[in-house]
Amino acid sequence: MRPLWLRVSILRWLHIMSLVWGILTELLAWPCPLTDLENWLEAKAGLQPYQGGFLLHYLDKLVYPDISATVLTVAGVVICALNLAVYARQIWVNRLH
Repeated sequence: MRPLWLRVSILRWLHIMSLVWGILTELLAWPCPLTDLENWLEAKAGLQPYQGGFLLHYLDKLVYPDISATVLTVAGVVICALNLAVYARQIWVNRLH
């Protein structure tokens, strides 16, 4: 049985776009709109909004206690790029057949 992302074209393209978005936000330091929304809502509630990204704020010290932010960024970009390479190969193979 083929994976769901191969059977449903819209899911495949949404996932590819999210991978590209993830790579660009890491490399270009774009803010995540959901983090901005969360910080705005916290400020409206009278709470002190956190600085930096959601994952670094909530999970970095818990999951990756001794790894620098640079290593995490490089690892994330490499994983996303590998995933995009798998998509590209699959699309290439499908076009040849």
